[in-house]
Amino acid sequence: MTHSLLLVIIFLPMLGSIFISGAHDENRKNSVNVAIFTVLSNVFLILKLFSGIDTHSDNMQALNSYTWPILPRVNVVFGIDMPSLLLILAVHLAMLIGIFALKREKSSPKSVLFFAMCFLSSCNAYFSAIDVFSFYTFFVLMIVPLFMQIGIVGGEKKYKIISRFYLYNFIGAFLFLAAIVTIYAVVDRSVEINQISAVKLGDGYGIWVWSAIFLAFVSRIPVWPFHYWITSISNLIKNPLIFIQLNLIPVAGLYGFIRFWPANIPSEIASLAPVFEVFCVVTMLFISFSGFGNTSVKEKLFAYTMVYYLLYLIGVFLPTDILIDNIAYSLFAFILVVATLTISITHIEQESERLLISSNGILCSMPKASLIYSMLILVAIGLPVSALFWNNFIIISEIFNVSLYIGTAVIITLVLASITMLQSLYGLKDNTCAFGLSDKIKDMDTTEFIVCIVVMVILFLSLFKPLWFTYG
Repeated sequence: MTHSLLLVIIFLPMLGSIFISGAHDENRKNSVNVAIFTVLSNVFLILKLFSGIDTHSDNMQALNSYTWPILPRVNVVFGIDMPSLLLILAVHLAMLIGIFALKREKSSPKSVLFFAMCFLSSCNAYFSAIDVFSFYTFFVLMIVPLFMQIGIVGGEKKYKIISRFYLYNFIGAFLFLAAIVTIYAVVDRSVEINQISAVKLGDGYGIWVWSAIFLAFVSRIPVWPFHYWITSISNLIKNPLIFIQLNLIPVAGLYGFIRFWPANIPSEIASLAPVFEVFCVVTMLFISFSGFGNTSVKEKLFAYTMVYYLLYLIGVFLPTDILIDNIAYSLFAFILVVATLTISITHIEQESERLLISSNGILCSMPKASLIYSMLILVAIGLPVSALFWNNFIIISEIFNVSLYIGTAVIITLVLASITMLQSLYGLKDNTCAFGLSDKIKDMDTTEFIVCIVVMVILFLSLFKPLWFTYG
């Protein structure tokens, strides 16, 4: 049962995109409803799949294997474990939050929803892929729907955005392809990720193949010098659903390292981990300082997001596998926090632009939005109200156990990121800023408010038991 259920979860969003493309509605109401129904249905199936697997096992479960009938000889394998299925659930909930926020985007065509469902289906397949061929295929395919969405809503600067987006992601895809082709040429068959370390690449090839795979994953994560493309694009994207998807791209690179590192990486590459950790810390410091000095609330959120992704990346690079579950638990809460903050900030910015007023003090006229934003900031900065707190604490303590200097630098960047978020909260709630149009400022609508409250409940329950929705 779990075998077929996984395939349904992977391809159901693609089926939803077909129904969205055939929906006849001028105001996108039917398209939005189809998207919501599709994602909610998949969330139910994901929870059902959770009940059918052993969440304490390190082995891949719900396996589906298919052999390509003609040359080249490729054995496509899908399966999940607890971390991968938890990430799939987090991505679905984040996308659902973004779809609810899309109701206010009158200028957003239904084609955005169509490609959003394609993106979701690609993410499901990527997180479920076990063989290297499938892993690479969906590593590339998940970028295509986002590429199309940026082209649809990019505005006057979309050519500039798309060129940056294409360049950096093409580099990563090309390097990964070169590595996969080399591996295939050696073994003449597809290889599962957990078997790749056994492949004898020969003298001179191994270092280049693994370096290519390494750089391919790094290209999706905001590590210098690859941080520039995602930073510049995020500053120009106003659509909340696309912004959420863009902020999920680093999860793809992070997940790649979770699957490949450290068990499969040869010692020649593994020995360079401390050097890469230094690059991560330097990038964290740069991004946290830039967020601290920025006045845009959304850019402050982006800086916070990237700093925490780099924290998790450093955790993955530590010489141990015991943190994988903690990183997955923390990522689940983190993705929900960022998605919910995104729709809150989007509403604030839209009201500010509609009334041509500053956003300073605007939350004083938005009691519901003020409550949600304040609660989310407290969760984001690390107060013990969600799984984000405990698991980040474990990750940071393990970093200190490995290196005092890196641990100290990480703490400094996290403090700066927290101050940045508190700075945005203070500015938005500054009651010294009076608005002549205060009575015309619209608060967060009831639907969005309920969605945010549900997210807060999920986060609170995760504090006591990260997998509270399972029976185990």
